[in-house]
Amino acid sequence: MSRLKNIWFPKSLVLVFLDFGQGECVVSAGKIKAGKTNPQEFEQFDSLEDAVKHFGTSKPIHLHILGTGILSRKIQSSNAFQQDLIMNGNPNEFLFTTFDDGNNMAVSFCRKSLMEDQLKKIDEEKWHLYGLSCGYSAICGVLEDESISTDFSISIKNDQLVSFQRAAEVNEKAFFRDEHWSSKSLIAQAITSQLGKDEKKWNVFGENEGDSKRENYNQFNQFKILGLGIVGVILLSLLINHFYHNSLNNDIAQLEMNLSVHNENLSLLERLSQEKMRKEQLIASAGVNSSSFLSYYLDKIAESIPKSITLSDMTVFPVVGKLKDKQKIEVNQKSIGIAGITPENVVLDDWIEKMDRFEWVESVELLNYLKSSEESAEFEIEINLAQ
Repeated sequence: MSRLKNIWFPKSLVLVFLDFGQGECVVSAGKIKAGKTNPQEFEQFDSLEDAVKHFGTSKPIHLHILGTGILSRKIQSSNAFQQDLIMNGNPNEFLFTTFDDGNNMAVSFCRKSLMEDQLKKIDEEKWHLYGLSCGYSAICGVLEDESISTDFSISIKNDQLVSFQRAAEVNEKAFFRDEHWSSKSLIAQAITSQLGKDEKKWNVFGENEGDSKRENYNQFNQFKILGLGIVGVILLSLLINHFYHNSLNNDIAQLEMNLSVHNENLSLLERLSQEKMRKEQLIASAGVNSSSFLSYYLDKIAESIPKSITLSDMTVFPVVGKLKDKQKIEVNQKSIGIAGITPENVVLDDWIEKMDRFEWVESVELLNYLKSSEESAEFEIEINLAQ
């Protein structure tokens, strides 16, 4: 189910950086793909609109905010971390991006009003906003027992956040995975690692609104793919219809061949019907289906059983010999076998003597008598029926 759901996740998106470091918003953007593992450079644009139009307005967009107004902290893990950081402020007015190792959190946050104009533009143009994040806490999501220092000094050991603080000396690039990475490349790699995944170690949106925006795009993507699929099915149907007329002639020839096969099957069916009738006659002649005497014998035997005797098995008209292919089944129509448990031999002897008096019983033979305990014994008798 999980793999089917992942079909609708985007495999790539446009990552747009909004840097408010110099008092005005500097826009840079690039296209990132799921699974990308090498540093990437981002092209600078005059405005968000230019960046989006350059990569295509139908592409999903992820906005990442940097510069003045972004606060970053290392704090202890807590469900109430938002209120702890902004004190008396309204959490809904802030954007949070977090990395949580279970003990400590790296949190970057800023006011949404900082990118209010850009978000308004996205809504007006109906572009697909897929992600929204800020600061450098996202970089923690790509580190594995290592430390880097660019704008921030970050250290991860044993999957635990050791340090997260602004670097004393800013480095343009950090050595990571045998290459030199800028802060933006590291952030891009962190976002790339989350594409097509439900479980995330760091929060892209940092708010419930993010889930709805991603779900909206996934549904749009689903509609687009299914729409193309439906058009493809229609075209395929037309193509099939084009060749349908020719296929009818082939079907006629096939039907004639099938008809001859069916005639052979009818002959086989007739032979099987006769075989069935023969076996039904055999069963009827064996008398096993007769209700006129079987029920009478069994009723009389059941009526004569002493209360202290417990029956475990009864065989009526056993098969004579082994069953073999293509040989007539023979049954012994004069024998009824009974096995059970009796508390003592006196009770069993009385019962055998009682059944021996029945006019339809020729003899009753005790085949086996085994004392299983001091209070009971297992027995096996055979009743031979008279002609």
